[in-house]
Parts: sequence; C-alpha cells; structure tokens
Amino acid sequence: MSSSSRIQAITVALQGIVEPFEPTVDMTVYYDNRWITSCSTLKYSDVTPNPPRVEIGNEQPNQLYTLIMIDPDAPTPDQPLHRELVTWFLSRTFFMIVTNIPSGSSSASADGTEVVPYNVVNPRGGFHRQVMLLYRQSSIITQIITVQPRTNFSSSGFAATHKLGNPVGVAYFNVRR
Repeated sequence: MSSSSRIQAITVALQGIVEPFEPTVDMTVYYDNRWITSCSTLKYSDVTPNPPRVEIGNEQPNQLYTLIMIDPDAPTPDQPLHRELVTWFLSRTFFMIVTNIPSGSSSASADGTEVVPYNVVNPRGGFHRQVMLLYRQSSIITQIITVQPRTNFSSSGFAATHKLGNPVGVAYFNVRR
C-alpha cells in the first residue's frame, strides 16, 4: 500500500474519533517480535496477552508523549455502543493509556507511566479497529483525571483536558475473530 493510500485509509478509520491530522512522529508497533504495519489485519490468535511494544521516533530529544490505544468498534462493529473502549492508556479491559514516554523510546510501556493497563484485544465478532494515538506533551503529567469506565472514552476529550493538542502519531490495525 502506498504512503498516500495508507494515510487515506487511516483518515477513514479515524472518522468520528479525532479530527484529520498529518502524523509527524514515527511509531513502530510489534506484537512479540512481529512488526505490525498500519492498516494490516490480524487474527485474534495473533494478538498476545502482553502489551504491544511501541517504538517512538526520536524527532525531538527530551520530548514526552502520551499514547492511547482504543477499540472504537466495541462491543461489535455493527453496534459500537462502547465506542472508544480504552485498550491501553499509557501515560486493561479494552484500552490502554501511557503518559510521560520519552522521545526515542524503544518500549513505550516500559519507559512511560501506565495510567490504564493493557487488556488483550478480544473482538466478539467482525473486524475491530485498534487505534493507537500519540500526543506530544508540553510537560510531565503528574495527575490524571480519573479514566472510568473504559467504555465511551473520548480521546479528544482526554487530550483537551490534559492540554495535549492534536495527535502527532498514529498506528492503526484491524483484529478479527
């Protein structure tokens, strides 16, 4: 898939989640040692119970980032009643958030502050988009407004509350049963 086709596919996948943006920070995602390319599709059996390893580019030394991983198709793509279910919030159930990840990190979960632990992706049926959004921080985040429950989370709302601005990086893939 060409770079422009990939950007177009990501833009479509992110509709209703965040406003369109041009990624400026590279992210590389691995499940175990398997490199996951944006727009790829994984089988549920390919997804490990361990959090993915996320490498963040070193475009700006000493920069900190927040990573949010969501499933916007929970519980099913036809009825996404839990839209933006947090899989991981790095800064467990179905989302993740990690903050304070240093630029050039080779493992966001090991180098950052895990705010919401990773929960293995577990689609009930159909294809579920897994979206990782990377935000640039202006300073260390020491207090997080409570992220409860994991369902009906708003990445944009969280970014606004913590003054993160628009995403600067994205990784997106599908998981199917």
